[in-house]
Amino acid sequence: MAQMTKQELRAFFQEKRAALQKETKAEWDRAIVERIEASPYFRRAKTVLLYAPVKGEIDLVPLVRAARRAGKRVGFPKCDPKSNTLQFFELLPGAKLIKGAYGIPEPAQDAPPLEADKHTLCLLPALTFSADGHRLGYGKGYYDRFLEGFPGITLGAVYASFAVRSLPAEAHDRAVQYLVTERGFRICAGKAEEESASTSSPAEKLQDLWSRLSSRVIRFWKEDTPRAVRALPKEMQKTVHLPALLTLCIFAMLLLFRLAESALDRGSESVVVILLQILLFLLPAILYAKRKGGKITERLRLRPIRPEHLWFTACILAVMITGGLLCSILTGGISSLKGSFTLYSTFTAHFDGSILRLLYAVFAYALLPALGEEMVFRAILCREYERYGAPVAIGLSSLLFAMLHFSLPLFPAYLLLGVLLALTLYATRSVLSVILLHVLYNLFCLFGQPYLSAFYVYAGSNEIFLFCLILLFLLFSAFALGEARKIYHIYAKQNADASYAPVLDRKTLLPAFLCAGRSPALLGCVLLWLAFSILNLLL
Repeated sequence: MAQMTKQELRAFFQEKRAALQKETKAEWDRAIVERIEASPYFRRAKTVLLYAPVKGEIDLVPLVRAARRAGKRVGFPKCDPKSNTLQFFELLPGAKLIKGAYGIPEPAQDAPPLEADKHTLCLLPALTFSADGHRLGYGKGYYDRFLEGFPGITLGAVYASFAVRSLPAEAHDRAVQYLVTERGFRICAGKAEEESASTSSPAEKLQDLWSRLSSRVIRFWKEDTPRAVRALPKEMQKTVHLPALLTLCIFAMLLLFRLAESALDRGSESVVVILLQILLFLLPAILYAKRKGGKITERLRLRPIRPEHLWFTACILAVMITGGLLCSILTGGISSLKGSFTLYSTFTAHFDGSILRLLYAVFAYALLPALGEEMVFRAILCREYERYGAPVAIGLSSLLFAMLHFSLPLFPAYLLLGVLLALTLYATRSVLSVILLHVLYNLFCLFGQPYLSAFYVYAGSNEIFLFCLILLFLLFSAFALGEARKIYHIYAKQNADASYAPVLDRKTLLPAFLCAGRSPALLGCVLLWLAFSILNLLL
């Protein structure tokens, strides 16, 4: 590039700019506008001097609205071909640009002139900029003459792939102080500017960081996400309401039983616990399978437990126990490990030493909840949500599963358990494996508490107890990952079908989550969960 003349460089970059795809140009322009808006140079400026893009120049006109919102004055240039000079005039709210010299849009004749000062930011167009801030224009020299006495900040906008290391420079050429591309900023000229930028106060640095983050978030929600949603397959853009609606009905029924809990005696509670779980979990699972048609065993993944999956299931069980305990300790302290087993923050397991009561507790508080919950949250919800991808199915089913237990302090623990159960479903491809895992975990919660307390007493300190839990959690997590690798290696050798869940990349994962989770029933689940959880904390 350095060996080419300015005329050759102009022809080269004009051709390169003309070949730029419209979608790519629009994306780069938007990124540059957002970086400028979030920059300290734009925020500190009281006056912003822009230009109307022509011949494929970077479009910075959206900055007009941002500047007006911040109370800044906005100016556009007028070129005088007779004197070869350039002067900026204010574009007042409601005013429009009109066609001027060289066909460039400019302010109307009655627009007031702008006087630049040290609080003025001037954004310059160019075909390209060099690393030291020199610009390649169209050869008229308007901006070079304007910059001779300009006291403010000069900022050149250029695409990163258009910037060059050096340009042929003459004595009258004026370099800009900063460059901005779709990738970021670069200091070009003057050590004083570099030092002032590096010696900003902590408050200014924090404000700059917040501006960049907020602009990125706004862009993500307003532009990136809708664009990614439109790029999803049509069947993934449709919202599935059945899973959230089913869960909402379950939440509402549990809330009614919670409000009527005081009217139940001990004998009637035993019957209610069983009937409630059959009504809320097992019956919907059967109706769902019949409504969808086909074999119930295939629809609900009621496949036999394979012997080669047992060690993996045992490792996940250890991870669930240690991980659940760690989450409970993290949110509620060591004291949270004490207490009776409670189902949905409503029904508490009681033991009187009799064999019948023991068998009832195993059936009503270990076997039946595991069977019912897995039929709904893994067999139905995962099946319905996996059209958006397995990560979406795992995430949303686990979220609703965690909310089912109506406990703010234990929400992280139940969320972890939901994720581990869903991962087990997709690793073993059998709901029966997940039911077995869930039953064993419930049995631990029912009868393992005394042994846990004895271990805690034997350890003699919180630090040793926590160290052992963390060590076991990490150890069995590693074992589980190793077993999962073996399982999926076998699936690959068998060429097992995996078409039930589409593969998502990093860009489409969140849009898929949004499409799956925008059901009003899901919002209702969240509101009921919050109301019920807060009620439990107050009572």
